[in-house]
Amino acid sequence: MLDQLREKAVYLAAWLPTLLASLAVLTAILLWIARRAGRLAAKSPKVSSFARGVAWFILPGCVIGLVVAYGPMAPLFRSAERLHARVGEHAPDMTFTQLRDGSVKHLSDFHGKVLLVNLWATWCPPCRKELPTLNRLQEAMGEQGLVVVTLSDESSDQLLGFLEKHAPRTVNGHVDSFGWLAIKEFRPFTLVIDRTGRLRDYSFGEQDYETFARKVEKYL
Repeated sequence: MLDQLREKAVYLAAWLPTLLASLAVLTAILLWIARRAGRLAAKSPKVSSFARGVAWFILPGCVIGLVVAYGPMAPLFRSAERLHARVGEHAPDMTFTQLRDGSVKHLSDFHGKVLLVNLWATWCPPCRKELPTLNRLQEAMGEQGLVVVTLSDESSDQLLGFLEKHAPRTVNGHVDSFGWLAIKEFRPFTLVIDRTGRLRDYSFGEQDYETFARKVEKYL
């Protein structure tokens, strides 16, 4: 169950604002029912009490959720919504500096390959733990057409030694920013892009080998 929630976290984030809005509407309806029942039928206090109780149980959760969704976690939810909306569409190109030789690369340079693009940082413990898994994926599926790309907005000096130790087989790069994805404080994000350049899947948070393999193998 925990593994499924972890894998689906970004999908939940994409839909959470809509869910909260729906719950808020439901709360308003229940409160209206409670008031209506109290006015029209003094003999039905149970209906009024039940509706009022349910409404006041839901309302605090809606308020807390909305504060989280549109407060400190807003960049995460916006990114999830953007990713969800772009599934099936061509992924925006990203430019990065390859760490090994300093050359400038674009994701579009790998057209015809399946890309697993991991957005990470050295200060992120789940990111660091995930790197050997990404390296293993590249070793296992590279000959089938998979290219694993790791990108971070940290300095090349911070990244190079770490990646050479933990993910030497992947394509590793530095970016000045992640552009259309507002993920400054949220890592790791991982994108799956098919051979035609279309975004097919995405995830937030650390994933295991089996999850990544399942996400990419259908496009190889």
